[in-house]
Amino acid sequence: MNHITHAVVQKYSVSARIFHWIGALLIVAAWVLIEQGDDYLSLHKAVGVSFLIWTVLRILNRLVSKAPPPVPMSKLQTGIAHLVHFGLYVAMLGMPLTGLLASLYDGVSVSVFGLFQIPAFATTNYDLAEQLMGVHQDLMWPLLLGLVGAHILGALHHQFILKDNLIARMR
Repeated sequence: MNHITHAVVQKYSVSARIFHWIGALLIVAAWVLIEQGDDYLSLHKAVGVSFLIWTVLRILNRLVSKAPPPVPMSKLQTGIAHLVHFGLYVAMLGMPLTGLLASLYDGVSVSVFGLFQIPAFATTNYDLAEQLMGVHQDLMWPLLLGLVGAHILGALHHQFILKDNLIARMR
């Protein structure tokens, strides 16, 4: 009989795990909504602003909650993991910020589920709005997708190739 033993792993805090998984769900929700067309644009924007707020809170949580000790791996793997995580945080801030600013510079206020309204800028700048939307769609989205893909592939590599049970840290 083949027995696979998994090393005991120390998990991230409950709050870190909640921030991680709800953040992932918000990314998926924003993507699904924008794929539904213009009828869902306001809802897409509300989810995007929620994701921005969620990400800022996640970063603050990361600063105050202790991460578990790192899993042993090569310096190259550690460097790649740090680079991907840093890139993810940049993209998770940049994606909603560029979309929000594009709307505000375009003269469009953003309602967040009717709870509060972010007013459009008094002075519009349609050229800047268009540039920001280009960054939002053509730079930040592919960057976010690529980094999320790298993050998932790295986790799967640890789980199925290295078999170090790394995924258990976020469950």
